[in-house]
Amino acid sequence: MKKSFFYLLMLAIIPVLGLASCSDEDNIPDVHFELDITGGVSVDGIIYVVQGDAFTINGIEVTNLENKDEAFITSASYYWDTDRVGIATVPPYGMTIQTTENTRLGRHNLAIECPLYIVDRSPAMANLFYLVEVVASPEDIPSGDTPATQNFEARSHILR
Repeated sequence: MKKSFFYLLMLAIIPVLGLASCSDEDNIPDVHFELDITGGVSVDGIIYVVQGDAFTINGIEVTNLENKDEAFITSASYYWDTDRVGIATVPPYGMTIQTTENTRLGRHNLAIECPLYIVDRSPAMANLFYLVEVVASPEDIPSGDTPATQNFEARSHILR
């Protein structure tokens, strides 16, 4: 009985050791994310929005920087200060974020989580992070870029 238990234990441990020895850390994709946003103003990498107004992420574009293989996402989950506000499952994966008169003035975090796929690569999870400053009036926005439509680069983190 002891021998049988020993052999069963070895059969259970060997596959686990094989999985533990696999590492994809050197296989993290090198991609670039860009968001097309309207309703906000970008100044020094921060998105400024007037309290009570909405800003819209019109779409998310991902580009593979390593080679010509296509990189794409299949959804985008949006988080405002750690609260999930919605998920977009239809390209171009946009979302409108509405602030109200009850939205706290000051700095907020906008996070977007996207499953990332590249041809001949393991799937990954991308997390994009943005700072959003809610201000009381348009006069409180520092001078800077003010186009109606803007492209924002993401600070991203790729997870396996």
